[in-house]
Amino acid sequence: MRRSNVIDRLETLTIRAGDLTAPLTVCGPGSSSLDAAWELLNHGEMPVWGSVLMERQSAGRGRMGRIWHSPAGHVYGALRLPAAPPFDGPGASLALAYFMTLALESMGWDLKIKWPNDLIYQGGKVGGLLLESRARGLVAGVGLNLRQAPLGDWVGEREAGSPPPAALPFEGGPVKLWPLLVKELILLYSEKFPGLTLTDLTPELEKRLCWLGRLVAVDRPASEPSAPEAGLTGHIIGLDSDGQLLLNNVSGRYRLWSGTVRLIS
Repeated sequence: MRRSNVIDRLETLTIRAGDLTAPLTVCGPGSSSLDAAWELLNHGEMPVWGSVLMERQSAGRGRMGRIWHSPAGHVYGALRLPAAPPFDGPGASLALAYFMTLALESMGWDLKIKWPNDLIYQGGKVGGLLLESRARGLVAGVGLNLRQAPLGDWVGEREAGSPPPAALPFEGGPVKLWPLLVKELILLYSEKFPGLTLTDLTPELEKRLCWLGRLVAVDRPASEPSAPEAGLTGHIIGLDSDGQLLLNNVSGRYRLWSGTVRLIS
């Protein structure tokens, strides 16, 4: 058993999904599930659909360099994805978010997607995704709050118009939920949507988009045409075929590649 400041390996399980099997490494506390996944991948122990579940993280990371508040009792997972459609382009995190909503719906929860990678349940943020691509593979970090959302000073520091923290009402704990979730993701990819691109998924994905038709502000936008430095306001009208957010503004229509979206009204 290898020990490091990244991996405190507790046990290795096998997830079975149809004809496919994938290893799950359950870890004690560590820096982040993504760090553990990359170490396993670099040692040849992280095949496609292999995953990691960490008890808690001391340096969990989110978009824009944010730190993910990571006490024990919640899902801190990392999953190696196939570098193939619909995960082969800039909309990969959006495609995974869509699969996540379908998988969680099969367990009884109706979730929405706050573009590009947040998961919303009953108006609150229950989770988020962060994809990292390197020469050796594509890995997704997945965080999900269970039972009760973690609280702290960071809650008051959220931007106005951001969803409040929320949690999925699941009593079984992360070690029970994560294998079920990964199994559903594998089956969705291999049996229900084999070979489909993000463009194929966009019409259904758009139906799960949070704040569709609502007035929003977008901070730090990267867009076409180029957005003003102060950011954008406008109404969300949908998604482009490659996963860009479409926003109607008084100046015209914008296609957004990135940015932080907040609700105005």
